[in-house]
Amino acid sequence: MTADPLFAAQFASLARFVSSAATRSEILFGTLRGERSDFVRLNRARVRQAGTVERVTVGLRLLDGGRQGRIVCTLGEHERIDALLAGALAGLRIAVAQWPSDPWACWQPLAHESEHIDDGDTPDPAAAIDAILDAAGDDDLVGLYAGGPVVRALASSLGHRHYHQTTWSSFDFSVQAGDDRAVKDHWFAGRWDAASLQGSIRAARERVRILRRPPRRLVPGHYRVLLAPQALAELVGLLGWGGFSERAWRSGQSPLMRAARGEAGFSSMLTLSEEAHAFGVPRFQDDGFERPERIALLEAGRPAHRLVSPRSAREFGVRGNGADEDERPRAACVASGTLPTAQALAALGAGVSIAHLWYLNYSDRAACRATGMTRFATLWVENGEPVAPVEPMRFDDSLYRVLGEQLLALSDSAVAIPAGDTWNGREPGGVRAPAALVGALRFTL
Repeated sequence: MTADPLFAAQFASLARFVSSAATRSEILFGTLRGERSDFVRLNRARVRQAGTVERVTVGLRLLDGGRQGRIVCTLGEHERIDALLAGALAGLRIAVAQWPSDPWACWQPLAHESEHIDDGDTPDPAAAIDAILDAAGDDDLVGLYAGGPVVRALASSLGHRHYHQTTWSSFDFSVQAGDDRAVKDHWFAGRWDAASLQGSIRAARERVRILRRPPRRLVPGHYRVLLAPQALAELVGLLGWGGFSERAWRSGQSPLMRAARGEAGFSSMLTLSEEAHAFGVPRFQDDGFERPERIALLEAGRPAHRLVSPRSAREFGVRGNGADEDERPRAACVASGTLPTAQALAALGAGVSIAHLWYLNYSDRAACRATGMTRFATLWVENGEPVAPVEPMRFDDSLYRVLGEQLLALSDSAVAIPAGDTWNGREPGGVRAPAALVGALRFTL
């Protein structure tokens, strides 16, 4: 594979600018974020909006005498990068000159170079539309398809040159059953596979049939549950809210402080790591530091390493590992277990099959106690067979218990669930997780 000609040319212009524009006392970093994305929005299995978005933003970070500032600009269709950045840099210099010194300003002084271009591909939008509509049939399918290349690049006046290009397709969709009930799923692939996409849609259509049965209301209490990969991924995402952050641990705000002190832990079946390659996350960040291919976060249920941003590394005198400023996992991967996926419902026996969770938050952060609601296709299961949808319920339980003593098994296959946000452009990242069989989850409402 070769770099996209347009993005590569824009990056070359950015690199030339930051190399020549910095004065002797300045250090200048430049970033480029680009994408060329085909979007298709569907409602009632009909195309409501389709188009292609080509977007590039360029950013500057200026460091001078301990002071620093950043600015980001959107590049117009026919706008020259050097002209755009010359005006931005002039304004940035005026602002930075008035700001106080930042004692924790940090950057990689040793210049490195890297280039990663994956071999993914995406279809012609018409082919994606045909595949989706053919599989949707007469059901009420709602969804958003997105596909195309995404670029992240970094250059500096010190000589850094990093270029990362990844390509993937995703389809975030739900099949509606009426009465506010639906089956939701997310298809994701680095290479176009119409058969795989259609298989996901048809499987969702099969699952939606049971949602049309009369719902069952459960009384509050403890229930045996099967967490689908999406539901487990939501809990992993919640743990990422400070759970693995060096800054949160140092300030006592991490929800895993008890685990750090050896007072609590998770099941030995639970291993979690940050794996950049799983979702095409760049191996560098905006300060010029590079990320390891893999960072172990939990090993056999015990805390392993933390995510350390360059700023935290300097403030606390520890070694960084290229984490972003928020020190959250970007490509969290839960190791699969031994429970055959096809036998997961049979292993549940009688209980609740939970497809999704939402409105998650901590009810007691220090105790790693979480609360949230069931969502979409939550089903009551008897003798390993779904028999009725379950009305939405709220759970409130310690994750040390749910993913600790009550974790009975993890499925032998894991599902890649990409980050679905598109507010500020498509973003590499996500969670890969198996299903989890839990002996008891506490429902309160």
